[in-house]
Amino acid sequence: MIVIFENFSFELTQFRIENGYSDNRHPDEVKYVNSFEEDSKRRDFTINSMGINSAGLVIDYNGGIEDIKNGIIRCVGNANERFTEDALRLVRAVRFSTQLNFSISHETTESILKNSELIKKISTERIRDEFIKIIMSENPMIGISMLSRFGILKNIIPELEEGIHCEQKGEHIYDVFDHILHALGHAAEKNLPLDIRLSALFHDIGKPRTRRWDGTKAGGKGKYTFYGHEVIGARMVKKIMERLKFPKDISEKVEKLVRYHMFFSDT
Repeated sequence: MIVIFENFSFELTQFRIENGYSDNRHPDEVKYVNSFEEDSKRRDFTINSMGINSAGLVIDYNGGIEDIKNGIIRCVGNANERFTEDALRLVRAVRFSTQLNFSISHETTESILKNSELIKKISTERIRDEFIKIIMSENPMIGISMLSRFGILKNIIPELEEGIHCEQKGEHIYDVFDHILHALGHAAEKNLPLDIRLSALFHDIGKPRTRRWDGTKAGGKGKYTFYGHEVIGARMVKKIMERLKFPKDISEKVEKLVRYHMFFSDT
């Protein structure tokens, strides 16, 4: 049940425990209980497992307060079990870490690496919503880098990882992947909206597929060329935005900005 109080929305539900997650999303069995302690054990992370009683006192059975003080994202109980229950938590861990500037505990990190393939079982819409929150954070560079390092990004937007170790040379000091991450970071520093941040992230996504070595360039020293990367990139972005089920207006704007970004010195 949803209750609105002083412009805040509250979802009211009974304490419960859940068993079996054959689809890595929905419990096979739900049992209602009378204990908040039991209910708190099914939460994702310790910082999300606390409560407040009628006297206004914080109830913390899982060390959430200590983890907040230390700036740590840690699963409640067994991390493998938490991610198996709902694989979207793999992305949520990165999102909370990015938004709060918290580190992810060692055991939680190890479990993310072990279970990263489970994200394939989660609906595109749920993944997209968490992805947007990462993009709109103050540190989206860190978030996207973490998704890649944890083996999650390759299961969401594998096209981005084609830029890893794809050297550009010339006036570029970064490979394609690091370059687009810095472009995204630049957009975040300017507090630009979602469509511009996505355009920054995707603007050179077509470069790996168009890279050619031309020995006649740079006075005979040779250099890489990326002719038509904006055209190829726009086609790739169209497919990505459709796959992630972004609204049509945002998708079309991002596609156009990628297609014509060579006409601007600062997207």
